[in-house]
Amino acid sequence: MASNCNGNSPDGLPPMPPLPISAADLRKSHGFSDQAQWAIPHKLMQGARPGFGLSDNTSLADQVNKIVGEGKVTTFVSLQAECLPENGSILLDGGGCRKSEPKNLPPYWKEVETAATQFSMPPPTFLYYGIVGMKTAKSIDSLSIAAKDLAKRIKLGETIYVHCGGGVGRAGLVSACVMGILYKNLTADAAIDYTTGLCHLRNLESKEENHYSSPETDEQKEQVRNFFEKFRVGG
Repeated sequence: MASNCNGNSPDGLPPMPPLPISAADLRKSHGFSDQAQWAIPHKLMQGARPGFGLSDNTSLADQVNKIVGEGKVTTFVSLQAECLPENGSILLDGGGCRKSEPKNLPPYWKEVETAATQFSMPPPTFLYYGIVGMKTAKSIDSLSIAAKDLAKRIKLGETIYVHCGGGVGRAGLVSACVMGILYKNLTADAAIDYTTGLCHLRNLESKEENHYSSPETDEQKEQVRNFFEKFRVGG
C-alpha cells in the first residue's frame, strides 16, 4: 500500500512522494542522470563523485556543466575520506575521517568554478566530511553536526550535491539524515526506502538494471536509525 510520510512540507520544501517509490512516475521530478538523482528536487542531489563513470563521449567538464547549469547546484559536499578536500573546502566537524594515504583522483573544483561563471551562478561552496567507504560516520554526534549544517544550508537557499565515490552508500547515509531533519514526520526506515528507491532512477538514464541499496551496508542503515532516534527531534 502506498504511503506518504512527509507530513507538512516545511520551509517551502516539496512534499515527499508516496512509498513505495515508482521510478517511472518520479523520473521527471527526481531523475537527473545515470550518476545522480534528486533526493529533494532542486534542493538536495545525491550522486557520484564528479569524474566517476566518464566515457569517451563524456568529460569531467560535461558532468559538472550538467550539475551546475541544469541542476543549479551551488554547494558540493565530498564524503570521501580517501580523497583530499577540494580547494577551499570548509571542513564539517573538522572534516570527519581522513585516510592517511589519499587517492590521487583528479580534483573538480576548477571545472565547478568555471561552470558557475559560465552559467551566471554564485561562487560555489565546497564542503568536506570524510567517511570511509562502506563504513559509518565516525560518531552520531559528528554525523549530526554535518547533517544539521547541510539542512541549514538548504533552508537558506543553497542547492546541494552530496557525493561519495559511486554516490550510493555514504551519500545515501547522509542524505537520509538530512531528509530526517527537514521532514519531521519522516521515519528512519522511510528515509532509507526513499534514498534506495530514488537511486533506481539512474537505471532509467543508463538503460541498465543495477540494484541499489542506499545506504549500502547494514551498519550504515543502523546508523541512520540511531541518528533519527537520538537527534532528529528539534533538528
